[in-house]
Formats: sequence, structure tokens, C-alpha cells
Amino acid sequence: MKRSRVLSVLAASLIAVSLLAGCGNKDAGKSAKPSFPTKEINLVCGYAPGGSSDLIDRALIQSMNKSLAHPIVIVNRDGANGTVSLADVAKAKPDGYTLVHGVSGHFLTEPIINKGVRYKQDDFEFLMNMTTEPIVLTVNANSPYKTWDDIVMASKEKSVVFRYSTSGMGSLIQLSAAYMFQQGGINAQPVPFKGNAPAVTAILGEHVEIGTSHPAEVLPHIKSGKLIPIIISSSTRFNELPNTPTMKEKGFNVDLGVKKFIMAPKGLSPEVKQVLTASMRAAIEEPDFKKKMADLHIMIDYMDAKQLEDYINVQKPIIQKLIDDLKKEEAKQ
Repeated sequence: MKRSRVLSVLAASLIAVSLLAGCGNKDAGKSAKPSFPTKEINLVCGYAPGGSSDLIDRALIQSMNKSLAHPIVIVNRDGANGTVSLADVAKAKPDGYTLVHGVSGHFLTEPIINKGVRYKQDDFEFLMNMTTEPIVLTVNANSPYKTWDDIVMASKEKSVVFRYSTSGMGSLIQLSAAYMFQQGGINAQPVPFKGNAPAVTAILGEHVEIGTSHPAEVLPHIKSGKLIPIIISSSTRFNELPNTPTMKEKGFNVDLGVKKFIMAPKGLSPEVKQVLTASMRAAIEEPDFKKKMADLHIMIDYMDAKQLEDYINVQKPIIQKLIDDLKKEEAKQ
């Protein structure tokens, strides 16, 4: 009897311990919540609502919010071509709860042209590049020059000087076009306008021989047959212009355009960075995001932090030289 009672008590004790351990594991499971994020994340966009940067960001966070414990919200803080937002975020706490929308011009043109910018590249942690808006060169359908090779030949063999419309001197579009012409050995003269719309109007009206713009601005005119695209600055062909060759296909190591990406203040922990980049990577692979970019006529261009940083660093001396050459030309005049 005594032996039986001892065994019964021992068995009861073991069951109790097991139940307590099970309860403890359940409680531990309930408390094992993600350490990041534990609250809303602000993504600061330095451009007004409704612009391409704002629309890209909104499409991105709509997809990202499916995988994060707390949502990302857009904070529009426009001013000085987005540089105000970068200056503000550069001073924010590097905890992952404040992100900022960046464009390549923030590090390629703005620090050179605008000495008053209150940030530097080292203030930020690159996370991921989302899209690119390359430069496409177009000619009027009535032009005798229908291809890039036609223009190269006319410039070299007939000394033709080609005028090209641009949205403004010193803009990334103008500097990119100048570099493309330089690489091709084409003698080209910029004709600046106040904005993209009048620059497109100029090529439609045959007031210049070549137009320079982003694809979205000229696709309707290309589809209607009024303009002919001759070359594009992206590293791969644009799917809406499948017959338009890239500069790389012509033998030039050119990948120019407006890259748009997400950054955080410098000092982000590896764990937080991993959560954010994994969510971003999944987001840009989502069909919804791809469709929205297609509707905006914008190329998806995934680059991780290292690839993006390398890209910016390679482009810096190119843009610096183009701006220096531009200043020399202005000094002569």
C-alpha cells in the first residue's frame, strides 16, 4: 500500500510539473512578439502627394504592411527638391522608426550645385533601391535620323550639331543626356526649358532635333507615332520600349537615370535592417506593386544596399566632371 501511494504521489507530481511547463511554454509563446517594429514607422517623402515618388512609396508600403507587425505611414515633407526631408531625417534616431525616400540626385547633383545642403551620404544607411526612371532620347517622326547610329554618323561624318531639349540646365536628365552624347562622340547643344512638358513640346514641334525625357513623359507620343525612341540610358531594355536599344548594347558602360530608394539614419542595428530589407524585397516582388509601377510606366530596379552605394560612388565623379565642364562653357559665354 505504501509503495502504491508513493508511486501515485510521484505520478501526480510529474503530471503537475508537465502541466506547469506546458503553461509556461504557452505563455512564452504569447510573449515572444517581434522585437521590431513595436509601433508605427514613418517614411518621410520629400515630395508632394500625387507625384511619382509619393506614389511609389505608397505602393511599396501597401505591400510591406502585409508582413510587418505595425504599419508604415507616409509623411510628406516637400521642399528644396527633397533635400529638406533628408536634412531632417539625418538627425533622427537610428532605430528604424524613421525612414526617408531618396533619389540619386540627392547625392549626385544637389551637393555639387547646392552647397547649402545640410546632409551628407555618410549620414544614411542605404536599405534598398526600388525603381529607376531612365533617360530616353527621341526624335520627331519627320526627322531624317531614325536611329542612334544615324545621329552618330551625321555628327562624325557631316559635322551636324544636334540641339536637344531638356527640362533645365544642370538637371540629372540634362547631365545624363550630355554624358550619352559625349560617349557617342556626338556634337550636341542643350536647349533648356522650364520643365518636362515644354521640353517634350519642343521635340514634337521640331524646334530641336532630339528630345530627352523619362519614358512616361513621351510614351503616349511614341505610341501615336509622333516620336521615335532611339536609345535609352538604363542597363536593360524597358519592357514598354522593347525595340529601343540601351547604351550598353552600343558598347558604352552607361546606366543613368533617377534611382529611387529607401534609407534610414546611420547606425541602424543589423537586426532591424534585416527586418526592413526583407519586407521591402518581398514587397517589390508582389504582383500589386509590379502592376502599379507598370501603370506609372516606371521600371522596377532592385538593388541591395551595397549595390546602391557602389552605383552612387561610381556616378559621382562622372556627374562632377559634367558639372565642371558645364561651368567652363558658361564662363566662356
